[in-house]
Amino acid sequence: MSRILILDDDQALLGVMKEILTLSGFDVVTSAPTYNISELITSNHPDLIIMDFLMNDVNGGELCSIIKNDPEAQHIPVILLSAYNRIIESLGTYGCDLFVTKPVDFNALVYQINNLLPKGKDYEYH
Repeated sequence: MSRILILDDDQALLGVMKEILTLSGFDVVTSAPTYNISELITSNHPDLIIMDFLMNDVNGGELCSIIKNDPEAQHIPVILLSAYNRIIESLGTYGCDLFVTKPVDFNALVYQINNLLPKGKDYEYH
């Protein structure tokens, strides 16, 4: 079972994402925004990370850049979420593997997650 780490400061969205992705067959770990991303990765061993681009006091783009520049973690796919799709157009992707605009289409998200995970780990949104 693939483990997904989700970071977001919107508790309602975090809860919905955890529930839907858990029902879709993923092991989901959630976290409040933190710059200790390396510690979260070391303690949770995620196969994929989803995080909001703009969180209180934490820039998800910067976290993504930290992950993608870390030889130990750069293989982990990162999905950035934002309600502001122009952010990516103006600021760049920070090396993320996918950028998803809010509101999130969960069927499309599960499909994209399956495409980013190693082959052989297929799940469906119910």
